[in-house]
Amino acid sequence: MKKQRGFTLVELIIVMGIILMLSGFATINLVKQQNTTSVNSSVDVLVSDIKSQQTKAMAGVKGDLSNNISFGIYFQSDRYVLFRGTTFSSTDSANFTVFFDENIAFSDIKFPNNTIVFQVRSGEVSGFAPGGNTLTIQNVSGLEKKTVTVNRYGVVININ
Repeated sequence: MKKQRGFTLVELIIVMGIILMLSGFATINLVKQQNTTSVNSSVDVLVSDIKSQQTKAMAGVKGDLSNNISFGIYFQSDRYVLFRGTTFSSTDSANFTVFFDENIAFSDIKFPNNTIVFQVRSGEVSGFAPGGNTLTIQNVSGLEKKTVTVNRYGVVININ
């Protein structure tokens, strides 16, 4: 009698189960990494926009210091608006809105009136209040979040 060579059905099911478990773990880790990357990239864009608005306030419009115009950022739950002037006006055509991805949102905004305004020439934060200078960006579908802290001089001093 000849001996049959090959795998049994039980052996094949066990191997397929192991492969499915490993691919499941890899998928979970990739989703977590995507959430972290999404929050980090949103923070990077926000910090860049904060620096840009502060630089505009310090330099004046197109480098003309005779145009004493403040610049600021107005924060909403899923977006923020770059504006010019000392207060946010939703009807100003010069406003520029930055939208987050659908899973990214501000979860805690501690700036007065959800606004940060940079003073002309000095670039300092108007109406700075200690303890009222942070905001948190969070991935609403995960646990990833970053808190951005700005000091009285308009400098981002901490991201954690």
